[in-house]
Amino acid sequence: MISIFFLGIILAILVWNYCYRVLWSKNVAVFVQFKEQAVYAGKQAAIVEKVENRKRMPLPVLEVSFHFEKGLLFHDMENTVVSDYTYKRDVFALLGNQRITRTLTLDCNKRGYYSIDKISYTAFSLLYRKRYGKEQPITTDLYVYAKRTDVSDIVVVFEKMMGEIQCRKRLEEDMFAFSSIREYTIDDPMKTINWKASAKTGKMMVNTYESTLAGKAMIYLDIEDKGIYSYENLVENGISVAASLAQKLISRGIEVGLSFNAAEEKEAYVKPGASRTQLAKIEKLLAACNTKEGTVSYETILKDLPEDAVPVFITRDVLRNREKIESFLGKENFGIWVIYHQKEDKIEITGQRNLKVIKREVEGR
Repeated sequence: MISIFFLGIILAILVWNYCYRVLWSKNVAVFVQFKEQAVYAGKQAAIVEKVENRKRMPLPVLEVSFHFEKGLLFHDMENTVVSDYTYKRDVFALLGNQRITRTLTLDCNKRGYYSIDKISYTAFSLLYRKRYGKEQPITTDLYVYAKRTDVSDIVVVFEKMMGEIQCRKRLEEDMFAFSSIREYTIDDPMKTINWKASAKTGKMMVNTYESTLAGKAMIYLDIEDKGIYSYENLVENGISVAASLAQKLISRGIEVGLSFNAAEEKEAYVKPGASRTQLAKIEKLLAACNTKEGTVSYETILKDLPEDAVPVFITRDVLRNREKIESFLGKENFGIWVIYHQKEDKIEITGQRNLKVIKREVEGR
């Protein structure tokens, strides 16, 4: 009798293991997604994990694993390993027809672009004798924008410079002279829409003018960090200055463009604009730039200054860049040169009449 009892138990285990091996992943759905699309460095974000078992058979143990670039840290580091990437593994126990949702808080300490392109989930047989796994491709990402920093000193200099430029222009052209009507693009501000022309043509049309009091700014950012010593903190400060300056100027109706010396195959240019999407374009590009992937020479981006734009040069290196910047600017254009450096570095430099130099001290490398 006892032998029959044990034989029945063994048979039941074998039947369970067979059914489990065949059916464990059937009607199982696993979702992992960043809750936000973008946050600023120093803030928090979240990842939402959702696991559904849409069948009657329970799943006593289901492990869900994924990873992303390090720079984001979970508020609760349990079941987390940080090495070349941040690896997360969570364990779920699901009954039949059950859904479990968890929200994991992230500390966004470092600017960057973070993505999860796949997840894996694993189940185990009774007594953990066998494991069954599957991988699933997903697409979810998070932009961590550069930290905001105070750029009021740069804005004041820019506005004074624009005032002098506009005074010269008033002698040459009507600042509010109507130029033409053209079709609307996503980069046009709403205030330029010509509603009568739009109704007549059936398409969104905008007015264009000969010039604008607001003017334009073109930011040329140097992100090079080569040499024996790393100057990551200095370069990150330059990126923060560029992003913060773009935000301040666009909020004042000034068209802002950006160019920086990323690796040749990387996108590193945004033409001047002041639309609602312009700042997001700039901040996403700066968030995603990786100084460790290599850079081209700063000189290669000092070209094609947009018409009527005031260039703003943001660099760490002084001696190597001075001749290039002054040559690019020439004697007719006005420009601003922002130099970020360590406190112990003595920066002895004055600008030309048409080039205003602003020095910014940064703690550490």
